[in-house]
Amino acid sequence: RASREVFVLADTTFGSCCVDEVAAAHRDADAIVHFGRACCSPTSRTPARLVFDRKEIDCARCARALEAHAAASARRGARAVVALCDQEYFWALDELKRASTSSTANVQGAEIVIADAVEVEVDPSRDSRVRGRDEDASTTRVGASRFRPPNGTTNEDCAYVWIGATGPAMTHAMLVLGDCAAKFGGMAQYDPSVDGDAVRVEADGAGEAARALKRRRFLIAKAKEARVVGIIAGTLGVAGYREMIENLRKLIANSGRKSYTVVAGKPNPQKLANFPEIEVFIMVSCELTALMDGRDYMQPIITPYEATIAFTPGKMWMGEVKLDFASVPTFEDVVANGDDDDDVQPEFSLVSGTYISPVNASSSAHDADDIDALTGTELARRAEGALSLRASGVSDAVVTSGAEYLISKRTYTGLEPGPKRDDETGAIADAPLEAARGLSGRAKSYADESPASAATDP
Repeated sequence: RASREVFVLADTTFGSCCVDEVAAAHRDADAIVHFGRACCSPTSRTPARLVFDRKEIDCARCARALEAHAAASARRGARAVVALCDQEYFWALDELKRASTSSTANVQGAEIVIADAVEVEVDPSRDSRVRGRDEDASTTRVGASRFRPPNGTTNEDCAYVWIGATGPAMTHAMLVLGDCAAKFGGMAQYDPSVDGDAVRVEADGAGEAARALKRRRFLIAKAKEARVVGIIAGTLGVAGYREMIENLRKLIANSGRKSYTVVAGKPNPQKLANFPEIEVFIMVSCELTALMDGRDYMQPIITPYEATIAFTPGKMWMGEVKLDFASVPTFEDVVANGDDDDDVQPEFSLVSGTYISPVNASSSAHDADDIDALTGTELARRAEGALSLRASGVSDAVVTSGAEYLISKRTYTGLEPGPKRDDETGAIADAPLEAARGLSGRAKSYADESPASAATDP
């Protein structure tokens, strides 16, 4: 019998839902067993098996609740009810399907569809392709679940029910389904540990999901004004992350912006605050960690799909949330479907209240490359120009790369009290403070103090 080595890995990935391929590679592991909640993203190198938690569920009781909700949804015009289970109830999917089929055999109205779970065995040789990895275009994947609407129906004809507790997985499903779930009053919820024989028409956290959707619109508007973009490698194990980063670099360069790639392990506000020259970050990670709550961060953090909208002139966001890599158009598709630079009109920014002029991709990209290749003398000239702008009252100069940011905003030029006029010419000169002799001696009695004044001090 062959001996096998088994190692217990402490999670080192940005999201605990991801398979930790980096830690496994340190031991040259042949396979990984991932316990607990998982994003079910395809791995890039190492095969993995997913083992989910288990929670008790009364399938017959849940089926009766779904039956009553299906009848109510049919009266509102829904042709089917799709039930999405949390990962903790995947073990009971087969029993829940049998109970739903038997309880709705003689019921007229909306058909009940229990979404299937994704494969628990992840094979990189099978799932490593980013595009077209779904075997059927009619199958919709939401997190770790996938379903196919009944024949003759679409996703817009279905009402949706979440089976499980409130959490990030349910919020993710709400955002991904978006308008489809909102058509029939939003996503409903059935928590087996709390609810009895009835489905809650409005799931807990619906208001939070609506606020998150509004914030995505605000972040996209902020990203449209950015000129220096950072790409955060939030994963080193999800299949296709290298191709996605390269695709984003081409897209950003084509839009006339400058990009920098940041590998920061587990990103946090303190780490990203060390890059103030970057105006917006793009998080390249799995689906469950792509939507970050960036209220504590200095810069906006958007997803790759949102970046294609923000950096494509004339493209509008219609409220859809797409977090998988396959939904992000390639650079070639963006260029083929994009408008010419001469046809793009300025856009009005709801953030700054001004019009944003389109960036000329060819000239801006060329200028940004030239900035990074400047010699010391040329850098000094640019720094002198930046000082002149500050002296004339212009505090925020537009920069197109991190190098120019360092020159114009982070280069130390001495003490600067503000604009100062020359005594002879009257011209404004941004000069440092004049040197002056300070106090000497001990604090009890300085050298230039009289003995009488020193004696009166407490």
